[in-house]
Amino acid sequence: MSPIACKILLFSCLLLSACATSDEGKPINFSLTAKQNYEKGLDELKAENYSEASRYFAYVKQKFPFSKYAALAELAAADTEFARGSYQEAIDAYKSFLRLHPKHEKVEEGYVSFRIVEAHVKEMPDDWFLTPPSSEKDQSAVQDALREIDSLIYRFPNSKYFKPAREYRRGVMSRLIDHEVFVARFYLDRGHPKGAILRIKEALRRYPDSGRDAELLLTLGETQLEMGQPATAKQTFLRVTLDNASIVEVKRAGLFLDFIKRRHGDEPKDGPSHG
Repeated sequence: MSPIACKILLFSCLLLSACATSDEGKPINFSLTAKQNYEKGLDELKAENYSEASRYFAYVKQKFPFSKYAALAELAAADTEFARGSYQEAIDAYKSFLRLHPKHEKVEEGYVSFRIVEAHVKEMPDDWFLTPPSSEKDQSAVQDALREIDSLIYRFPNSKYFKPAREYRRGVMSRLIDHEVFVARFYLDRGHPKGAILRIKEALRRYPDSGRDAELLLTLGETQLEMGQPATAKQTFLRVTLDNASIVEVKRAGLFLDFIKRRHGDEPKDGPSHG
């Protein structure tokens, strides 16, 4: 066989080996370069053809491990898991990318950390009419989200992802406070006000910048009042000011303070502790 015929045969074999079939039966036509296959993967990802996108990205990583597109394909594979709703798989893939490529520009600009945050937020329990409210469910996913958010805020204060991370943090903190209030009221409803007070105080300690201090303080003061501790309740209600509360909340605290003054005088005394 002539050299030219050998080259033609070899090229034909390469073309055949570059053709495959996706898991869903759609033909996959791999190209000759890392860049071409990576871009095909991005096109499939944009078209929401996640299986095909994953195949292209895996091909780039396998066939072109020393190309700059290998790392980009690895990151795009994590983006594909996120886009298809496989959030835990996405978290694992992003964290693997962080470990393997700590100096990559997408790591240093905060993108990868922000995607981990978003995936954790997506993993948080939601409210659905056939299930208990999210505040009554296990909050470990919410705690995980807060941990990743705080890590991003600390590591990337000048990143473009800092502000959206702060927005996420407000929502996550609100969810955690909802849960603490639910648990506190659970104790109250079952006649354990001490347990409720401990829970509220712990929430105030753990989440000092939640933006919900006034709500927690009002609940705490009401509980202390019900326990026969007007002096302690008075000090709690005095902590509700316009610095940490709305006008409505300040007025509500004022009503409780007026009640304590009418019932117990200017210098109330706490009774024996119960509950």
